[in-house]
Amino acid sequence: MRRWIVGLALALMPLQAWAAGYGIYEWSARGNALGGAMVARDADPSAVAYNPAAITDLPGDQFQLGFTAVAPSGTMDVHQDGLESMDFEDHVWPLPTMYYTRQLSDNYWFGMGMFSRVGLGTDYEDPDTWAGRYSCSYAAIKSVSFTPNLAMKFSDAFSLAVGVDMTYLDFGYDMTSDVYPPRSYNPATNTGDIKQEISADGWGYGMSLAARYRPYDWLAFGILWRSEIQLTVDGEAEFSQKGAVPLATAHLKDSIGVSGTEPVPESVTMGVMVKPVDRLSLEFDAVWTNWSAYKELVIEYDEILGDVSAPKNWSNVWRFEFGAEYALTDTVDLRAGYVYDQSPVNDDYEDFAVPCTDRQIVTLGAGWTFQDAWTVDVSYGYLWMKDRDYEPRTPREGIVDLAREDSHAHMAGLSLTYRF
Repeated sequence: MRRWIVGLALALMPLQAWAAGYGIYEWSARGNALGGAMVARDADPSAVAYNPAAITDLPGDQFQLGFTAVAPSGTMDVHQDGLESMDFEDHVWPLPTMYYTRQLSDNYWFGMGMFSRVGLGTDYEDPDTWAGRYSCSYAAIKSVSFTPNLAMKFSDAFSLAVGVDMTYLDFGYDMTSDVYPPRSYNPATNTGDIKQEISADGWGYGMSLAARYRPYDWLAFGILWRSEIQLTVDGEAEFSQKGAVPLATAHLKDSIGVSGTEPVPESVTMGVMVKPVDRLSLEFDAVWTNWSAYKELVIEYDEILGDVSAPKNWSNVWRFEFGAEYALTDTVDLRAGYVYDQSPVNDDYEDFAVPCTDRQIVTLGAGWTFQDAWTVDVSYGYLWMKDRDYEPRTPREGIVDLAREDSHAHMAGLSLTYRF
């Protein structure tokens, strides 16, 4: 049963492009429209992801199903003679979410969520001629987190929650090596090219703690801590001949077993919500993420190649979120938000797997409640990143002289909530 649920989730949740590092924060249409600023405000079932302590707002049983569609684009403008510039492959990535909350008693609530905390989708239009293929021609992190939580209401003003995070991760990475002497790693020719396609998966486990304090109807504070998860993945690397050198000549097999580790970093989200007037709520959140946990990417091969590592040395970063929600009527809410998201990528070790710089997002959305039991939420967001110039490094590292330009994404979200 668990394998079937994970398979369904991953079939619907391929990748997330243009993440900060490889973090994901698109967890509901309402949350998207508010720029993710949800840790302190009045809850809906997606509070299981944003702040489980807030589910003590929710009477009875409630269920929410939703998704966000992300359509990214961008260009790698290569400055090196004889090499072509290349766009990222056009995709629309769906990010589904599902939440359930149940009031157990006057003081206890249960919440369960299925969403993704991390993900990555880097895919170049023609990987075999891409000038940066010796660094990376495809990188993917597919994940789904299952998060049961118990929330406890100590007073009308104060609630706590404790939860478990069970995360499944599927990791993919393609790159090319030049095996023809003198192994010049010249992207203008493919004579010695052998392509490597890594696919591996695994489970990891963590926990979360959350609190919300609302001393007045017009003022609330929230905080959420999530532990680091070190995921160990196992799988295989498949090799294919792209140039003139057969695999046997390069002492390679068709496939080799591999393993490695990938961190889901520790994070702390804190925020404050105020209602300057009865129908308007404003919230500001700050998210700190311990990306310094990602020091290197290590791939352990079962034979022949041994261990291969690439330094990353990412930095801890902040994400700042602002959201405004206005109750136009008793059944219709209007929303807007803004996000500034710092990039953790170390300039000295930047690569073509995670083409990331600081991001900004502007968002809009609305919610409509009908027949008392149903609510539909919609959102739209526009994301853009600063252009980045890549300084060439050694040929073996595969970083050529280019600029990433016009990187942006359109994001549309839809959620449906039912109250039993």
